[in-house]
Amino acid sequence: MLVELNSKLINESSKPFHSYLLISGSSRYLIDQAKAFSSNLLFNSNDILEHPDIRVVTSENINTLGVDDIRKVITNESIYPIEAKYKIFIFPPTKSLTEEASNALLKTLEEPSSSNIFIITSNGRHWSHSKDDSIKNMLPTLKSRCRTLYVDDEYTYTYDFEFEDVVNFLDTEDSLALKNLNDEMSLITSSLQNLKSHEQSANEKMFNLIKLENAIDEFNVDSNNNLNILEKSIEYLVNNILSTTNFTKVEFRYSELLTNFIEDISLGIRPRIAINKLVLESEGIWTLSQ
Repeated sequence: MLVELNSKLINESSKPFHSYLLISGSSRYLIDQAKAFSSNLLFNSNDILEHPDIRVVTSENINTLGVDDIRKVITNESIYPIEAKYKIFIFPPTKSLTEEASNALLKTLEEPSSSNIFIITSNGRHWSHSKDDSIKNMLPTLKSRCRTLYVDDEYTYTYDFEFEDVVNFLDTEDSLALKNLNDEMSLITSSLQNLKSHEQSANEKMFNLIKLENAIDEFNVDSNNNLNILEKSIEYLVNNILSTTNFTKVEFRYSELLTNFIEDISLGIRPRIAINKLVLESEGIWTLSQ
């Protein structure tokens, strides 16, 4: 897939740094740009290529990269290029680094190899007022070893619950083929639209959250992907609420509770327990409007 490389990354191509922190609002855009930048450095092409010298770092944990994952990256067997000038490691925005993993990676970045390039990406996964908040959990020492670039997001989401917009947000790499699951996606979209109203009763919220969870289960993908889609569905809802020009104090608090729900799921709390917590806590936000 041919990708138009961001101008800031084009400027880096002639003399690349050994480590980057790329920040944008879109996971899909970040992954595409990181891969295209890697292809450009190795092969002078913006075509996204699968190559053993371009490695997207993965983990069995859906949300984090642990110290063992980093150790696998920096072993002698994996760190040297096979064919190209560089071996490039891409850390996806959906995976945050634990403190232990950050410290392990820091040791490598402090003594950089001329044959390695590390690309850490961040999409400010939970909504915030400041760009810098998207990387507030990153070790300052690790951040200081990277060249930070705020790359323009060319995937502009409207957060208007239109089918294509929701699909593009949930399926950032088009790997799940959600666009072909019309019935399930319609259920997800209608559930999110219903959940937008903080005025719903506890029973209505519970019904729509469970309907959302059940619709995602119908995708028949692995449980980790299901949880990721659930998190991103609620993230989409939060972005929809906060994209309005004049959201109220109650709506802002509701968005905070929804973000806490995302955090709970990412920490491994079972969805039904997180749902019950969200429903109970959201009942108390009415006092803010009184």
